[in-house]
Amino acid sequence: MGLVTNSNMQVDDFPGIWHCRYWFPSNSHTGEDVSEYYVRIEHAADGFVLHSLPNKLEAYIQAHFTTDTNLATGIWLEDTSPHGEFKSMVYSGVFQVIIAEDLKRMVGAWVGVGREVDHPEIYEGRWEIEYASETVDDLPQL
Repeated sequence: MGLVTNSNMQVDDFPGIWHCRYWFPSNSHTGEDVSEYYVRIEHAADGFVLHSLPNKLEAYIQAHFTTDTNLATGIWLEDTSPHGEFKSMVYSGVFQVIIAEDLKRMVGAWVGVGREVDHPEIYEGRWEIEYASETVDDLPQL
């Protein structure tokens, strides 16, 4: 039984390519923007590592997490695109997602500190990770 949930699920592997999306408060309009990556999730000595595949934006995301039955908890780090609004800024934080029983979807939230010089703020948003494909060949461009 999990420490937080009542699940008995055993998570051993996350094969294939995954579609990772997270939403964050927009700087240019009311509402949210979304960042998207294709990622692989691999075993690490003490959990799992999620890392993005090369993309046209030259941005990168990495996360390290552990699982307790159907709950994944970890830390993330993103190096934003040198071509976009955030100009290669590095952001980091923590996240928790619930893993679906079929092991094909994870849904939860992230938290991180903004880069405001005079008054740093804590930001939060939704985070979803869904199984996309066995290989990158079948996937649409993000």
